[in-house]
Amino acid sequence: MDSQRAADIIVDAVEVTVKDIRSVVQKRTYRASNELRNAALHVLRGERSGKRYCVPNTKQHYRASAPGEPPAARTGAFRLSWGTRVHVEKRGAVTRASAAIESTERAGGHLLGEMLENGTVRMKPRPYKQKVIDRAMPKIREIYNRPYKGRGT
Repeated sequence: MDSQRAADIIVDAVEVTVKDIRSVVQKRTYRASNELRNAALHVLRGERSGKRYCVPNTKQHYRASAPGEPPAARTGAFRLSWGTRVHVEKRGAVTRASAAIESTERAGGHLLGEMLENGTVRMKPRPYKQKVIDRAMPKIREIYNRPYKGRGT
């Protein structure tokens, strides 16, 4: 076998391996975003310790969150509005991946999640984002720390 043929085989093998690694990164990033969504569903469930109110247009009641607590699930729409977002960008030899979740739920023309996280002039903050991250991070680290074994692992 001549040296050019050997070099071509090596280049082909490297290209296949790099493509496979990028595929693994994308799959792991999707799993990481699912972990974030699962954590959000967990953090945004359960009873809170604020005032008791009637759910609009029903006879049911719910307990609102107190300042500093994650938001209460009044109707469940905000809790269930979270969707996953995966972005994998390839620039030359560098691949960058980001896992995220986002809610497009709005109230009064503003993103409800931002209003709850930061508060408004009439409502103190109901922080939840860091709790979601803290809950998801151990599993996300585990996902990314798994060894690469080749061909889609």
